Amino acid sequence: MDISVIILASGVVFGGGCAIIAANKNRDPLGWFAMGFLFSFIALVVIAAISPVEKPNVDRATSRRAAAKNGFVANPKDPERPWLG
Repeated sequence: MDISVIILASGVVFGGGCAIIAANKNRDPLGWFAMGFLFSFIALVVIAAISPVEKPNVDRATSRRAAAKNGFVANPKDPERPWLG
């Protein structure tokens, strides 16, 4: 086998592993795929070691009340166009 095929295959394997771990930790899977493809084992260790990103817990009712104080609602309900939210 040619060495370039081995390097390409290992890049895809490490990139895929990094992307899977990144998706489970709420991080950018495409960016971590690229990091894993380029830096292989080092990127895999780094993504495994960092902590997950916490998603903000937004309460829609609270945010609507806060937005209504200034007169504007961030996400208005429209009965004629329900796909808008």
